[in-house]
Amino acid sequence: MATTEPLTILDASVVIPWFLTDEPSRDLALTLGETVRDSPRSFVVPPLFHSEFVHVLARKSARDERFVNGAIELVLRLGLRTVALSESALVRTGHWACRGLSGYDATYVALAEDLGGRWLTSDEPAAKKAGARFARTLADWVRKR
Repeated sequence: MATTEPLTILDASVVIPWFLTDEPSRDLALTLGETVRDSPRSFVVPPLFHSEFVHVLARKSARDERFVNGAIELVLRLGLRTVALSESALVRTGHWACRGLSGYDATYVALAEDLGGRWLTSDEPAAKKAGARFARTLADWVRKR
C-alpha cells in the first residue's frame, strides 16, 4: 500500500531565493522550486504568505514594483493552494508564539499541525523551536528528498 507524503507548508523564506541571485540558500531553493513546479498539490501556503513574500521582495529589490509584481505573478501561476487556518489552528498560534516563534512563524507551524504536514523554512532556529514533527529546514529537505 502506497503512503502519501504529508503536505508541506512553504515559508516565504524558501521561495524568495528563487528570485534573488544573492540569497545564500538560492541553490537549495531552486531545487525545491523544481519539485513545487512538478507537484504543486503537495505544497500549501497560509494567506499571510503572499503579504510576507511581497514585503520582503519589495525591501530586497529596492522597491522595484515591476520585479515584485512579476515574482508574485509567477508564484500565483504555480497553483499553490492557499489554506486558511481553522479556528483551532488560530488558537494554536498563541502556543507557538509563546514558545519563541514570531507570530508569522507561529502561523505556519499551526497550519502544519492542523493539516498533519510540516513547515518548510530556511530559518534553522525557528525550525528547531517548532520541532521536527512540525518543521524542517530547506537544507534538511534537500538532503533527504
